[in-house]
Amino acid sequence: MKTITCLLLAFLVLLVSFPAISSAVEAKPPIIIAMSNDTYPFQFVDENNQPSGLLVDIWLEWSKQTNTQVIFKPTNWVDSTTNLDNRVADVHMGMAKTSAREDLYQFGPKILNFQSFLYINYQLPKPQNLADLLPYKIGVVRGAAQIALLQKQEPRLTFSFYENRTELLKAVINGEVFVFVSLEGFLRESQINNTISVQFPKDNRKSIAKMSFYPALLKSNEELLKQISAGFEAIPENVIDSYVKQWLGDKRYQNDIVIAMQSGVGPYVDIGADDLPHGLLVDIWKLWSEKTGLPIRFVAGNMKQSVDYVKRGIADVHLGYPESASIQTGLNRAHTIYQVTSRLFSYQQPLMSLDELKGKVVGVAPTSPYLTDLIDTLPDSEIRYYSSVSKMIEMAKKGEISAFVAAGAWTQHHLLLNQNWDLFHQFGGLEFKTDLYVLNRNKDVGFSARVAAGFQQISLAELAAIERKWMLNPDDRIYREQGGMVELTAQQQAIINNIGPIKVGYLRDWRPMEFELDGEYSGINSDIVNIVAKELDLKVTTQAFDEWQTLLDALISGSVDMVASVAQTAERQGQIGFSAPYWPSPWGLVTQYSNINVFGLDELSGQRVAVVEGYHIVRQLMQQYPDLKLVLVPHSQAGLQVVSEGKADVFIDKVVNLSNGLRNGDYSSLKMSMLVDFAEQRSHIGVHLSKKALLPLMNKVLASIDPETQKNIHQKWVAQTIEFGRDEYHKQLQFGLVIFVVLMLVVIVALFAIRHLRKEVDRRITAESKMAHFAKHDSLTQLPNRSLIEDRLEQAILLHTRTTAQFAVIFIDLDGFKLINDQFGHHAGDDFLVHVSGVLKHGIRRSDTIGRLGGDEFVVILNDIKDIKSVYEVAETLLASLALPFTLQDSEVSASASIGIAVFPKDGNSIDGLLKTADKQMYRAKHSGGRAYRSQ
Repeated sequence: MKTITCLLLAFLVLLVSFPAISSAVEAKPPIIIAMSNDTYPFQFVDENNQPSGLLVDIWLEWSKQTNTQVIFKPTNWVDSTTNLDNRVADVHMGMAKTSAREDLYQFGPKILNFQSFLYINYQLPKPQNLADLLPYKIGVVRGAAQIALLQKQEPRLTFSFYENRTELLKAVINGEVFVFVSLEGFLRESQINNTISVQFPKDNRKSIAKMSFYPALLKSNEELLKQISAGFEAIPENVIDSYVKQWLGDKRYQNDIVIAMQSGVGPYVDIGADDLPHGLLVDIWKLWSEKTGLPIRFVAGNMKQSVDYVKRGIADVHLGYPESASIQTGLNRAHTIYQVTSRLFSYQQPLMSLDELKGKVVGVAPTSPYLTDLIDTLPDSEIRYYSSVSKMIEMAKKGEISAFVAAGAWTQHHLLLNQNWDLFHQFGGLEFKTDLYVLNRNKDVGFSARVAAGFQQISLAELAAIERKWMLNPDDRIYREQGGMVELTAQQQAIINNIGPIKVGYLRDWRPMEFELDGEYSGINSDIVNIVAKELDLKVTTQAFDEWQTLLDALISGSVDMVASVAQTAERQGQIGFSAPYWPSPWGLVTQYSNINVFGLDELSGQRVAVVEGYHIVRQLMQQYPDLKLVLVPHSQAGLQVVSEGKADVFIDKVVNLSNGLRNGDYSSLKMSMLVDFAEQRSHIGVHLSKKALLPLMNKVLASIDPETQKNIHQKWVAQTIEFGRDEYHKQLQFGLVIFVVLMLVVIVALFAIRHLRKEVDRRITAESKMAHFAKHDSLTQLPNRSLIEDRLEQAILLHTRTTAQFAVIFIDLDGFKLINDQFGHHAGDDFLVHVSGVLKHGIRRSDTIGRLGGDEFVVILNDIKDIKSVYEVAETLLASLALPFTLQDSEVSASASIGIAVFPKDGNSIDGLLKTADKQMYRAKHSGGRAYRSQ
């Protein structure tokens, strides 16, 4: 019995202690991993100061396989090995084997292979052997495995050592190093990548050796070596392959069109103070990129280098080269991108005649395509050659040449920058035209056609806008004669020809929108109609009307063909055609000054409300506000008059008309306020159904009217504001004081005043609530704006930090939205964005957030996610929903998006960090062709 009791006690002790034993077995201590902080793309520290890279991802996979926590300790390369030597770290993330390292460390299984190269400056010939590089010091990071390999192959090589890769690359860019050691892969910063890839082309590099990364440990740590080896053996081969493809196969720039450019030729093309390309030709190419959806990047060099880049395959295309019969590059002319005008310049004294140059010296560049023509034009002058405009300016100042010929805009740009503008004069009697060609390799015939097709999508109006930005002298602009903002096809021109003359009806006195001035159609609408008529070459006649309803009836019956400022309603939809909206038209109301301010129609129950007969809101007022007593008036002046005379309590009209009427009439007893019940509306041009074929062409013109033109039209016709003069203010102040005294004496009246005051307070609270909503929400889609998104992100970070949970940030950028605007107009683009916002809103949970950053960019916050797979499912759902077709301006369209995903806290623990990571991943999706999602 005693034996049995002992056995039972032992069993109970074992049973009670088992969880503690199990827990002790499961709770493995973390492994500290030494790593380099700048060996991109294998091991480095990203913008959020987080360890990143191919090896980091593989070690995180190892951590999951072994259920072991890992802690990364990034430093420069030398310190990373020192940390292993001093036992600050348990293992090094990955290094190549050398005989010296094998004496110090033991190595785990091979993680992956990589190639190591000597990168050689383009000015040096590619070496046949390492002995050819003896005259040059080879740049290398101190402690790199390649040093021993190179010394073994050629002991006489000399090196310049750098503490880290950043310092090495800085020396490379500064021209201190002509040969350097680097791994395969890609540089993180695009500008550095551009610079180095041009100066050190891939076809000029020399392979050092195929090497491998191995985890490295101190020789005394056998148990950890077994654990590491077992963990890597457990990782499926296809998982490592996917990481390799992500970092090395999905190249950041593999889809970019690389454009060779010559620097120092402003305003056509140059490198700015920000080290980025700028200029007229650069902007044209950027517009080409928008039209085609193909990403581009530029590589810069001198004139000869830029052509060589295309020939050698470093670049796909030349930005714009002045090829001619005398200057042949051997490349294919894909497109004529621009035409440059070259002129004759003289120093201090203007030339009156070319005869003044007989026996004189004239400077010119030896590569000028018009050189033969210049010699023929100035047979009695000595032609002297100079390499640059700056050199010719210098020689002109010294008196060594009497004049020189160069590109007009280029020369003026140079003179302006160097404050020599007033010292040189252009001679108008001599100029040469030179075409600039987009060049590509002759074998790339298909690519040449794609380039040309992209430029054909750019309108003359868009080219003219770019030209106005860069070309100071109007005489240098080649699009100035085009005049029009839209281009018409032969078919569209035939439609206009068949339409015939257009009769426009307007109100005789509806300032400032439209009115009769000296017998002529005037006002805002007249300017808009004149722009449409000019662009479409329409013949227009006009007819004035006294009443709105009569004018509207004339449009419906066909007595007139076109009327502006017509509201688009369902009732009118089948009676007339409507253009795209072209002008804002908010509503307001006018009351007597003695009345308490009114902002909403629900405050007018039982009152007499005047409105112009024929306005579309008449039906809306009758249906939604049956308690109102409507007083129909023929026009705006009549509406103001009936309120002034006490025949109506309120008059409702467009704000711009009310403002104009109050300022120009004797209505000091009236005041105006905004009407919040009706959302801001926009005016349309109504067209008789027989002329409906004009609408797409009219919309094209209306969409091309820029904000600056709209502003000028507004300032031209709206010369007054909603403020009132000082005299009126004093009168009303005195009147208010009298009312105040009366109210103080009469308690009953005071009680009524308090009641009205409470109503006013409620109204103000409502108005402030609406203002608060507008401050935090996008005005178009009503989604949270950037400010509210950042608030929600901050709350999400706090909440999920407390609960140690994850949430995801999804960055969404629409694909091809620019094409929607170009094809249908900006107002249709707004409708497109509203549709997209609705789709996105219905594609997430109520607990999540969808917001609009601006333009075509949206952000989704997915709270409390289980894993990344659940985020992928949401992204796939959103893409599928967006792809469903819908109707936009009688056309069937669908949406597409590029999506980037960031997960808290893995991809960032701050607002900026999460948004930057999601934005970066979105661009990866965009570069892969769009309609896709990407995550780290």
